Amino acid sequence: MNETTKALPKSIKEKEQWLKDRYWKFGEEENLDDHLHDIFEVDNNGQRTAEPRFDPLNRETKGLMVLGASGNGKTALLMRALRMDPVLTEFKLPQGGNTLFITVPPDATIKKLAEIILAETGYTKINAKLRATDAWELARHRFGLVGIKTLVIDECHHILRPGAGRDIPAAIQALKHIMQSEHRVALIIAGVPELKDAILAEASGETMRRFDEFSPSRIRPKSKGAVLFARNFAKSAGILGLHVAEEDVIPERILFAQNGQIGKSVKLAKEILRAAVVRGRDVITLNHAERVYRKSNSGLDMTPFDAAEWDVVKAELTAIGWGQS
Repeated sequence: MNETTKALPKSIKEKEQWLKDRYWKFGEEENLDDHLHDIFEVDNNGQRTAEPRFDPLNRETKGLMVLGASGNGKTALLMRALRMDPVLTEFKLPQGGNTLFITVPPDATIKKLAEIILAETGYTKINAKLRATDAWELARHRFGLVGIKTLVIDECHHILRPGAGRDIPAAIQALKHIMQSEHRVALIIAGVPELKDAILAEASGETMRRFDEFSPSRIRPKSKGAVLFARNFAKSAGILGLHVAEEDVIPERILFAQNGQIGKSVKLAKEILRAAVVRGRDVITLNHAERVYRKSNSGLDMTPFDAAEWDVVKAELTAIGWGQS
């Protein structure tokens, strides 16, 4: 949960910042690392290196596609991996690094993404009349110049949406060409399931076959992830000086409320903890948790944070179809 924890936070602002910085582990970190072992070379000790796997027969590296619904924690998982990885270092000007992390804006075209990559790697001579293909050729050239071995594109589905000024086949080709670059760059793309659907629309299927797939799981009741979530919540509350009654099973109610989606569950849990901290409370009650939840879920007759026994609340909500899609 707290890879960087040192001194315990004391003031309200310290506690707020501590809570913002916490990453809660759920076991998906090991699953992601296993996938990374398949797209990078290993040394003679079996340790993963920063060098992408390269097939000399087709002169290509490998890619990884991380898929999941909005709010399932993909971004936090990838950013945590980059922050804690022993060999991958995030590229930042002017210090450099071997891994470039890009988040695609919702309105970005494939040309715009290339321009973002150029800007992030220090190229400042972008001509407004530059064609998308030329922009991508420059971007791939920049990888070799600045030492980038891995490109991570988060929210990648944005460049594969139909619309004016968009060229989906060209966007798919651009992704494929990254793995065919002479500078041997591994590609990790992340997005909602529609990302895979868009790439599968390519008639030849040649781009899709270049990617392994990884989809972080939802946290299921009574699972290892659920146990870790409850432990993370309790430990964070303790460090923040907050008491939580075990019989209220607030962590289980949070997971139920968010249908087990990791990102949304962590966000709600942290909001509940923060609300208590900034109001100077030392106890988290079901009533307090429900107030936080209703601020973004108004109009409900009953919520998972109802003051009744959890088994009763859960049974009633399940009976009316809570969380079913």
